[in-house]
Amino acid sequence: MSSRCYGNLPPREPGYPLIGNVGFKAEIPEILNLWQKHGDLFTLKVFGQTIIVACGHQTLHEMLEKHGEYCCEHPCVYGYTEYFESSGIIGAFENVWYVQRKFLKDTLTSIDSGGSNLETHVANEVPDFINHVENSGGQPFSIDELLKKSHYNIVSSIIFGKRFELGDATLTRLVELVYESTINTPDQAVLSFFEWMKYLPGDCLKVRRQRYLIDQILAIIQQEVDEHKKVEEKPNSTDLIYSFFKEQERRKQSNENLVGFQDRDLLLMGYGLLLGSIGGILALQWAVLYLMHHPKVVSRMQREIEENVGNSRPPTMADKPRLPYCQAVMYEVLRAASVIQVSPTHCISTDLTINGYHLKKDSWILFAFCTVNMDPSIFKEPETFNPDRFINEDGQVFGFEKVNVSFSIGPRNCVGEQLAKMEMFLLITALVQKFDIVNEADTPLPSLEGMYDGAHLVIPYKACLKKRVQSSSLNTSE
Repeated sequence: MSSRCYGNLPPREPGYPLIGNVGFKAEIPEILNLWQKHGDLFTLKVFGQTIIVACGHQTLHEMLEKHGEYCCEHPCVYGYTEYFESSGIIGAFENVWYVQRKFLKDTLTSIDSGGSNLETHVANEVPDFINHVENSGGQPFSIDELLKKSHYNIVSSIIFGKRFELGDATLTRLVELVYESTINTPDQAVLSFFEWMKYLPGDCLKVRRQRYLIDQILAIIQQEVDEHKKVEEKPNSTDLIYSFFKEQERRKQSNENLVGFQDRDLLLMGYGLLLGSIGGILALQWAVLYLMHHPKVVSRMQREIEENVGNSRPPTMADKPRLPYCQAVMYEVLRAASVIQVSPTHCISTDLTINGYHLKKDSWILFAFCTVNMDPSIFKEPETFNPDRFINEDGQVFGFEKVNVSFSIGPRNCVGEQLAKMEMFLLITALVQKFDIVNEADTPLPSLEGMYDGAHLVIPYKACLKKRVQSSSLNTSE
């Protein structure tokens, strides 16, 4: 409901003169504390800019679904305009965002309905992933780099239509560039308020470094685009690059507007998909860490896989209905880790009344997804890792839709949600099928506290992946 009455604004968190709540940290403990203090909606002021923080399952659904068309835009600030050039799944605005998002969703649907579907893109990565784990020989090693390479290889296969060997120099370089670019982004939030600070000497805000990283990423994508142009398209090619060529040509033939579908837009779409998939990596990292902390969970997953799949082949998506506990573990990781604890900044495009409070047009808004995942009225003892909360009395999975907010909901929900869940399920079940996940001997278990740098990151850790002695009596179940 729209309103021009501004008398009843969400409660304001006290701040400092002029700078307001500049010290606010979008970390789970602080967000939960302010949610408990103020309720589902509260106001921050940062350098004069009004920022609304929205919390709670009901309020997030109200704003992102019922009023999603008024809460889905991003503010026109430095990061979106400079690095994403107002294009791609992350940076586009208004109609450009709408047509590009529709194109990306249609492309993913086309890939999933073709002979080389989304599952194939993930499944093709599993053998190489497992082989590299096996090569660790059960010794302590950082699985972080392997997870990054496997993840970005899957995303690259969708963009480029091919996968790299995990030791390939181009893949290694791409992983380094994209991950550093992702981590640098939060450091430059102040440029949204004072863009002139990008000229400060010494590159203290990593502006020049970020520009270099992005240019290098775009150059890799451009190289693949050039290769596509040299090779005649195969009849069933559905990767992002060939799909973009087709859409571009269709628009030319029908004299449609090419805004959002110029050559540069293809590069920015690819960059947006790579950067925007950071949640997939973090979910995998947290999954391994939680399983290291909970060996009984691992044993139960292994038993379920042995009884319903066997050991001669890795689990597939067709096996998923017969692996309810494995599914529940994935949902519990998404809930407990809350890897994207708060959304990127959105803005309100019209005056709204939500929960009796009046939200002014042009206010910025942050959606606190972690408040759903950590809500004790939805999840009993939310600080406890307990996959059984997603298993009903009949042994079936239920309630998983409650954690879907982790991928956002409404118009700006994650276009790669299906792929991310598929990746998590197939890689992690294949891992626990073949290996026990244990901690390095005589060392304390790695912390589950995590750290915050735009997202909820794991503190770097090492794991011992020890190959299991497989039971011959439970070999396969086709």
